[in-house]
Amino acid sequence: MPRRNAINTLNASTIDIINTIRDNASLEYQQSVPEVTKTEDIPKVGEVLYGYPALANQFINALVNRIALVRINSATFNNAYGQLKKGYLEFGETVEEVFVSITKVREFSAEKAGKRELARSLPDVKTAFHTMNWRVQYPVTIQDEDLRMAFLSATGVQDLIAKIINSVMTAVEYDEYLLFKYLIIKAVSHGKMYPVAIGASGDMKEAAVQFRGVSNDLTFMKTKYNEMGVHTVTPKADQYIIMDSFFNAKYDVNVLASAFNMDKTDFMGRLMLIDDFTTFDNDRFATIRENSTMIEEVTSDELALMQDVKAILVDKEFFQVYDNQNRMTDTYVASGEYWNYFYNVWKTVSSSPFSNAVVFIASDTADYTPEAFAVT
Repeated sequence: MPRRNAINTLNASTIDIINTIRDNASLEYQQSVPEVTKTEDIPKVGEVLYGYPALANQFINALVNRIALVRINSATFNNAYGQLKKGYLEFGETVEEVFVSITKVREFSAEKAGKRELARSLPDVKTAFHTMNWRVQYPVTIQDEDLRMAFLSATGVQDLIAKIINSVMTAVEYDEYLLFKYLIIKAVSHGKMYPVAIGASGDMKEAAVQFRGVSNDLTFMKTKYNEMGVHTVTPKADQYIIMDSFFNAKYDVNVLASAFNMDKTDFMGRLMLIDDFTTFDNDRFATIRENSTMIEEVTSDELALMQDVKAILVDKEFFQVYDNQNRMTDTYVASGEYWNYFYNVWKTVSSSPFSNAVVFIASDTADYTPEAFAVT
């Protein structure tokens, strides 16, 4: 079963970090590295570590694996789109999503009771499989000079941790954002979301009517709002809105909350912004596309189709995104006097064909069908 990572913050001082690492290190380390009681003692630890590579290795490994990696893992799951992820999978590469359709109804008939009594009424069960399909690596190098500088100030070790975390996290968060954007563009442009026109004039009242109407309609048993056409509902509490940042800026928050028939607090918890729906950083994943089949290019035709998309409204189960592995491996390169760390990220990145998903389009077209609003 997937689990969520707790949000962790780093409140420890450099002295606390140095002493904690010492307390959990080997006997040789404890005998060689002094305990730090005041800021002036910090350089003494640096002098010892800088002169003994084996002890420096212990310090760096503890620093990265015990502190930096915990912070990185916490941030990767609890970022802006983290609430739409399903959790961390401990084992297995494939998630089987099972949907059981509502039971069929028939008339009561005493005459047919004999034939019906022992007959089997099998449920209509549909499945979709979501397979781990994202395996990437983020390299980080820590030089001997970085370690030496960490012991020259009262915040040096904290600064080194921040350097490690920021170098990885900026990349990981950006890529995860792109993966969610990728799923949206591919789903919309290939007819996996139900299109609703909100008027091409930009009339906020007209758009608000459509927002409210569709949001209300999702709370009733319908088949038209999901790819597989199954009977399902999406309560207000399970509805999430992803909106073009500039389109969102035209609305007062209270007006938007009212449009979706939610109070302001609930609405803000379910609103996410996207820079736009018409661009995608294909260059970011160019190397990955050259060497694997993990991700396709977002084409110019797909982006052209997204030109008038202003928002999407999805069931919380639509995004089937799981973390399969967040792991740091390392090696010390003695010839160059530096440590290489490799942060390996494995994910399952997919969407549910059974979950309601609606795309709002700035158009005067009276009635769209998913097939009509799709790349041919």
